[in-house]
Amino acid sequence: MVVTDGPYAETAEQIGGYVMIEVAGAEEAIEFAAACPEEIVEIRPVVEYGG
Repeated sequence: MVVTDGPYAETAEQIGGYVMIEVAGAEEAIEFAAACPEEIVEIRPVVEYGG
């Protein structure tokens, strides 16, 4: 019997590293991602809170 916490990967298995870039918009982010040598690239917006 195998017991797991759920259908989710452990953090160590899922995150190999990340790169945060600052671009003008989604179109520029897509262009940047297309030029990356990695096979899988995720684009996620970052929410900045003033304070």
